[in-house]
Amino acid sequence: MIEPIPEPPTTRPSQLFDELFEEGFARVVRSLVLMGAGRAIAEDLAQDAFWTAYERWDEVGLYDHPLAWVGRTALNMWRQYCRTAHRREGLLAQADPWQLVNEGKDLVETDRRIDVQRALAQLPLRQREVVVLHYIFDQPVRVVARILEIAEGTVKSQLSDARRTLALMAGEGAERNRQGGLSGPERK
Repeated sequence: MIEPIPEPPTTRPSQLFDELFEEGFARVVRSLVLMGAGRAIAEDLAQDAFWTAYERWDEVGLYDHPLAWVGRTALNMWRQYCRTAHRREGLLAQADPWQLVNEGKDLVETDRRIDVQRALAQLPLRQREVVVLHYIFDQPVRVVARILEIAEGTVKSQLSDARRTLALMAGEGAERNRQGGLSGPERK
C-alpha cells in the first residue's frame, strides 16, 4: 500500500495579513508622522488603512506589494484628513515632534528624529511625500511613482531636489554650530 504524501501546511490568508500588519504597521505610522501627522492621528490612519486592506484581503493579498497598497491608502487618508480639516500648513504646524520621544531612548537619537521631522516639514509637500515613501517607507522609485500617480522621472527629480535642499539645510546648521550658535539679531 502506498501512503499518500502529506500536503505541506498552507498559510491561512488571515495569517498572511497578520504578518503584513506586524511587519508594516510601525512603518506606516512612522511615514505618516514624517508627512506631518501627529502620532495619534498617524496611528488611527494606519489602523484604518490596514482595516481597509483586511476587508479587501482577497484582492489586496494577491498584490505583489500589499504593504505598498496599505501605504498608499494611508497616504490618501492623510490627504483627505488635511483637505477636510483646516488648511494643510496649519496642520503641519500643529505636529508635535516631541510625540516621537519614547521612554528609554537615547536623547541624541530623539534629537536626531526631531531634526529629521523639522527638516522634512520645510520641504514642499510633494518632495516630502517622495522622500518619506522612498527613504523611510523603503519603496523603490517605480512604486513611489505608482503610489503618487506621477512619472518615475518626476519622482527622481523630486528626490534630487529634496536631497539638495536638505544638504543646504544641513550645511547651514553645521556652519551655525561652528560659529557657536546664533549670533546678532537671530539670538534672543
